[in-house]
Amino acid sequence: MTSGTPLMNSQQQMYAEEVKLEALGRDPLIFFFNPDALDYDTDFVGDVQNNNALIQNYGLGVSGGTEDLSLNFNTNYFSQNGVLINSGFDRLSNRLTAQFNKGKFKAFVSLGYTEENTSQEPWSLYEYSIAQRPWLAPLNSLKTVGENNVQIPVDNAILYSYLSKELENVDDRKVTTSNIALNLEYEFFKGFKYKLNLGSNSWNYRRNFFRPQYLVTNRDGSYNPTASREDALLNEDYTFTQRNVLENILSYDKEFGKHKINLTAVASYEKFTSKQIGTGIIGLLSNKTPVLGAGQQATKPTSFDYVNTLSGLMGRVQYNYDERYLISGSYRRDGSSNFGQSNVYGDFYGVSAGWNISEEQFFQNGNLSFIDNLKLRGSYAQVGNQSIPPYTYASQIESGVNYLFGSSEDLYNGAIQRRYSNPNVKWESSISSNIGIDLAMFSNRLNFTADIYKNDKQDMLLPRATPPSGGAYHPGAVGTYSPIIVNAGNMTNKGIELSLSYRTEYASGFKWNLASTFTKNINEITDLEGIERGYGNGQPSSSLGPNVDYTTFFAVGYQAGAFFLVQHDGVIKTQEDLVEYKKIDPSAQIGDMKYKDQLTEDTNGDGIPDAGNGRIDENDRVYSGSGQDKFNIGLSGNFEYKGFDLYVQNYFSYGAKLYNGSRYYAYTQGRHTDQYYMWTPQNPDADIPTDRGDGYHNNVRARSDFFLEDGTYFRIRNITLGYTIPMTATSKIGVNRARIYGTAMNPFTFTEYTGYDPEVGGNGISTRGVDQGNYPVSRRFIFGVQIQF
Repeated sequence: MTSGTPLMNSQQQMYAEEVKLEALGRDPLIFFFNPDALDYDTDFVGDVQNNNALIQNYGLGVSGGTEDLSLNFNTNYFSQNGVLINSGFDRLSNRLTAQFNKGKFKAFVSLGYTEENTSQEPWSLYEYSIAQRPWLAPLNSLKTVGENNVQIPVDNAILYSYLSKELENVDDRKVTTSNIALNLEYEFFKGFKYKLNLGSNSWNYRRNFFRPQYLVTNRDGSYNPTASREDALLNEDYTFTQRNVLENILSYDKEFGKHKINLTAVASYEKFTSKQIGTGIIGLLSNKTPVLGAGQQATKPTSFDYVNTLSGLMGRVQYNYDERYLISGSYRRDGSSNFGQSNVYGDFYGVSAGWNISEEQFFQNGNLSFIDNLKLRGSYAQVGNQSIPPYTYASQIESGVNYLFGSSEDLYNGAIQRRYSNPNVKWESSISSNIGIDLAMFSNRLNFTADIYKNDKQDMLLPRATPPSGGAYHPGAVGTYSPIIVNAGNMTNKGIELSLSYRTEYASGFKWNLASTFTKNINEITDLEGIERGYGNGQPSSSLGPNVDYTTFFAVGYQAGAFFLVQHDGVIKTQEDLVEYKKIDPSAQIGDMKYKDQLTEDTNGDGIPDAGNGRIDENDRVYSGSGQDKFNIGLSGNFEYKGFDLYVQNYFSYGAKLYNGSRYYAYTQGRHTDQYYMWTPQNPDADIPTDRGDGYHNNVRARSDFFLEDGTYFRIRNITLGYTIPMTATSKIGVNRARIYGTAMNPFTFTEYTGYDPEVGGNGISTRGVDQGNYPVSRRFIFGVQIQF
């Protein structure tokens, strides 16, 4: 791992604890609960890491055939130990392909099988490790008492056991995938072909989640039920899916003179079925028998079956005149079972045109022989999106809601409508327009491409939250039942993409190739059907519960998932500051964070807002940036000389804002190194708010921009150095080619961002730029050998 959240050591933490409690009129009890506190300076975050985790990757390919038949077989095994303990992944994939050509008939078949095994690290592992105090005994020093008992001699065994007992869990997941594809093609007469594509894919998933019995005793030997897991829990979840695809394609190609015409018609059908089953037990005779049959009490099984079908018709005409003028037009009609009867089908159109200027006579007659190709092109196309949960258009009656009847209060199974449906939900449309240029020069050594585009999304499919009073809100499942899928507005993306490459070779045998890209995208929500700002998301912590503030929103005129945050305004450092700020927040204390009461009122009638509303609330959120960068640049180089090869890939991203969720969480737990320098009477000039020991205090509210940082970074993503052994040395042993190489992936990152990694990821829209301290990007070093017989 390449980075982490800076946390206080034991000495610093003890000092911070002392001054924090002194401000609250309390004394620390560190040594009362833990007399050996000075003996420890435990790095819990380091303890849950697994640096120098091994990666192995083996591949084998065999190919052969006859004049009419060719065969190819590939197999690959990949194994990776995770950089977090209790995590890992391995995959075995195999593929066999065969192609047969005989006269007017062609056939292609592909068979694939993949098996993946994942060991999942415990939920919120990083957050729970950050929360532990460094003066506590390390995880590997806990004393066991009997088979399933452990002694946790700390002041907060509940918090400690959040980490220690979760590390005992076993969360194994297995995915098997098989796919078969068959393509048959026959040419009835010259230019007229029929092609049949058949495909079948299965994806099967199994999760075995075992949480063993974990009994906690305190230092005095007393039992701590809240920190314990009194009964072992075992759950097994299964998902079986099957996707079958049928495509019928007719095509006709005709040339006459300088004219070329291609006609294509497609009729396609796809059926997707999914069956999900979950079952479990509570209580086992022993942690050593984690099987369902050994359970003492069964939990209610769950299941969910659904079918999704897609059908489509497409027609396309392509025209080419003398390789100079290219025109294409298409129409497609798609249908999806995810929509109600009145909205099943969507109609989508596309057109494109190209002009090969370099094929024009006036161009070839000019003194422009150094230009090999120059092409202008443009396109306009529509495509539909139907990716929503199944059956959202229809009311659903769901079980699992039991009820007590009669004076004896007998428990009966119940079924109700838990969520709202929307019979009017329909296709989301993406409309893309593009103008581009392609240029090749100097015998195709220099290549340049430029594209200017605009992509509009209309009738976006979004989950609109319903109020708790609507009856679909469940505190234990926030966001599960309350949202209703609606077509709720429009969004646009427009920007430019540039690419430039140059390659050359010298008489000495030295070859090099440089390639670069530049991308700038402007994203904007243009309409939300009357809502100016909504669809909150981007909670920066997973373990603090559903009451953590949202940080990102959809808002008209701004990027999707933009940050709207309350602006911090320093720390209350003097009594005068406190008196003034108490007009906004009567509960404020010296050392608290100040926030700006945004100007919203026009008291003197001059048309300029000049007064706030006298309190800090949701109205004080203002636009604070976005997780989308302003532009990004990629640069790669490839160099070869006398058997040596060097490849370097770089990436630069500028202007994104990142919400540092790991820093935010460390603040809520009073663990961040910054808080060693927080405001205290001994440190009256500090700009770090005082830790109040409350994860929801105004000093550490997630809605604050205090935790928003610049996400600009430059990363060297890949450096590979290889050497190919001369054939004169390898041919004697039957080896055609042998190459050894070393690779460093993500070896260097230059950034001012203080979180784990500036490539936060997220879902790309509503949570982009929100760093929840998820599984971190790691630095990898690889040594490899490639041999060809």
